Amino acid sequence: MTHQSPRYGIRAISWSTVQADRYPQHPDTAYWDGTEAAELNRLRGLVVVQAAETETVLGMILSRLDPAARTNRPAGELLKAIEQKIGGSCDTEWPPAIALIDTAVKRRNRIVHDSPTIGRVWREYATGGGEWAHVLTQLGDAEYDASALVGDLALQQDATAAAVELLNCLTVSAHP
Repeated sequence: MTHQSPRYGIRAISWSTVQADRYPQHPDTAYWDGTEAAELNRLRGLVVVQAAETETVLGMILSRLDPAARTNRPAGELLKAIEQKIGGSCDTEWPPAIALIDTAVKRRNRIVHDSPTIGRVWREYATGGGEWAHVLTQLGDAEYDASALVGDLALQQDATAAAVELLNCLTVSAHP
């Protein structure tokens, strides 16, 4: 069943929020759809979009190295194919660029496949009542926060730039 407009609005929501909405009696209903999660998901989205830009350039590089190669595949596979085909082209540029791009691909995979967990505790007010306070954010099993995701975005941008440098090197070496 698909709706014309998103059931929960224009935002990403956690699986646990959907579960709590549909099965409120279920014990696994830890909510994380708050301000902290919105910023984490916004940054995760930027990292993924930037990684897609790198993947596009990798496809262009592979098609320059092998016009018959299939380029509509994941970045990790493209990178392996490029490593096998790059030969003597761009000898000084490609080893550090490939290493940087490989690191970025692995980080992107972690960001996509690990779910964020927002840890909260109830803090009582001296005057009565209280509020849930954010105390810890994890991505998968590791502590993670917005500044770490900003660093991941920087890595992805550097990987895109490295891929563009490789593409340019191949273009220059093909047309001296």
